[in-house]
Amino acid sequence: MKFTFIVASSCLLTGSLFSQNDIDAIRYSQTFFGGTSRSKAMAGSFGALGADGSAMGINPAGIGLYRKGDVNLSLGLKFFSVEATHNGTSNKNFKASVPFDGLTLVGAWDSKQQPDNHHALGLSCNQIANFNSNITIEGMANYKSIANDFLYSANGKALKNLDNTYSGMAYDNYIIDRFDTTTNLYTSLINTKYDLLQTKQIELRGKINEWNFNYAYGYKDKLYLGASLGIPVISFSHNSVYSENDINDSMRLSTNNSQAYYYPSEGVGGFSNMSYQETYKTTGTGYNLKVGAIYRAADFIRLGASFHSPTIYNLTDGYVYKMSANYDEGGSFTTQYPPDNGGKYNYQVITPMKFIGSVAFLYKKLGAVNIDYDIINYKQASLQSSPQEFTGVNAVIRNKYSQTSNLRVGAEANLEPMFVRLGYAMYGSPFGETFTGDFVRTFITGGLGFRREKLYLDVSFTRSMQNENYYMYNPKFVDRSTLKNSGTTIAVTVGSKF
Repeated sequence: MKFTFIVASSCLLTGSLFSQNDIDAIRYSQTFFGGTSRSKAMAGSFGALGADGSAMGINPAGIGLYRKGDVNLSLGLKFFSVEATHNGTSNKNFKASVPFDGLTLVGAWDSKQQPDNHHALGLSCNQIANFNSNITIEGMANYKSIANDFLYSANGKALKNLDNTYSGMAYDNYIIDRFDTTTNLYTSLINTKYDLLQTKQIELRGKINEWNFNYAYGYKDKLYLGASLGIPVISFSHNSVYSENDINDSMRLSTNNSQAYYYPSEGVGGFSNMSYQETYKTTGTGYNLKVGAIYRAADFIRLGASFHSPTIYNLTDGYVYKMSANYDEGGSFTTQYPPDNGGKYNYQVITPMKFIGSVAFLYKKLGAVNIDYDIINYKQASLQSSPQEFTGVNAVIRNKYSQTSNLRVGAEANLEPMFVRLGYAMYGSPFGETFTGDFVRTFITGGLGFRREKLYLDVSFTRSMQNENYYMYNPKFVDRSTLKNSGTTIAVTVGSKF
C-alpha cells in the first residue's frame, strides 16, 4: 500500500505540517462591538460619551464619567444565515446560538484631597467576536477539480516530500499517481473533460470574550484619563468536508468511455467520488493595553481619543486531516493524518494596533449622539513560532492586506423613564474597502431602555450584513463562490446602580 510508505517518511516532512495561514491572523484581528445592550443598541459607539461598561473596550477613560457604582449582566439570542452560490447553484444555511454578551462591574469614588476629582475601577467581559455559522457550497465544477491543485502541490517532488495533509493523502488514495520517477511528475485519475459536482460543508463554532481590567481618573469633571489591561480568550473550531462526485458516472472504465489518463497497475477503477476533511480547534489567550482620554470641551461636546496596542495571542491548534476516495470497480481508500489521535501545534498571532477618535454631542439630559472612527492597518498582523515557520505567511499578509477604517454612530433620546436608541456601524474590509464592497461588514442597530430608581433594563436589536468571496481551495483551480452573510441578535441587559 502507498500509505505505508508515506507514513514511514512523515518524520521528514516538517514545514508541510502547519496549516496556519493569513486567514487565521485576520480572523483574530477583526473584532466588533459587544458589551451592554445600551452600547449594542448604539452600535458600540461610546468612545467620547462614556459612562457605560462597554467603554472599557473602546476608550478606557469612559468609566471616569461614572459617579456611582454599576453592575450588570447581558445575554443574547443570535441568528446567523449564509447564502452560498457556486456556479449558479445556491444554498442557504441557518444557525442559532445563545451568546453571553457581557458583564460589567464598576466602582467610583471622589478623591478625599480634591473632591472635584474622582477615581473609577472597572471589570468587564465583552464578546467581541462570534464565529458560529454553518455553510454549504455546492455546484457543478465547470470542468475543474481539486486534483489539479494536488498535482500543482506534488509535481517535481519525491514521494517522501509530498504534503502529508494534502497531496500525500491524494497519492495514498490514488487520486494522483506518479508516472515519471525521474522528473517526479504526477497524473490524476480524475478526468476533467467530464464535469463533477463540487460540495463543501463548513461548520464554524467559537468566540472571543475579552476581559478588561480598567482604571480611570477624572480631573475636575473636565479631563478623564484611563487605561485597560485586556485579556481576550479565544475558542474556535473549524470542520470542513470538501467532496467531488461523478454524478453522471462519466468516468467509469469501459471500451465505450476510454480515458486519456494513465492508470496504475493495481487497477483501482474509474473515479466515483472523493472527500477531504479538515478539522482543527484553536484555544488560547492574549493580552493588550488600551489607553484613552476624554475632554469635556463644553457642556454639549466631548472629545475622545484612544490607542489599542497589538494583542499578542498564545494559541494551540489541535488538528486532523482525512481523505477518502471510491472507484467504480470497487476500489475504496481512506487515510488520516496524523494517523492516531491528531496533532497539536503552538504558535502566536499578533494583531494590528488601533487608533480611535471620538466626538459626542449632548443636549442637556434629553439626548446624545456619539461618533467613533477607527484606523487599523491589517498589514501589521503576523504569525510567530519558535523556530519561525511563518516567514512566507507574513510576507503574504504584508502584500495582500491594507489599512482600513471603521465607523460607529450611535444616538440616544431620553423619554424618561424610557430611552430610545439607534445606531449604525461600518467595519472596513481588510483589503482596504470601506462602506461598500466585499468583506465590508455593516450593522444597523436599535433598542430601548427603562430606568426605575437604581434598577435598569436595556434591550437591543442588531442586524449585520456582509458579502464575501470564497474559494473552496486554491483560487488558481476553482471558480469563485459568493457568500451573503446576515445576522440578527437580540440582547438584554439587567443592571443596578449603587
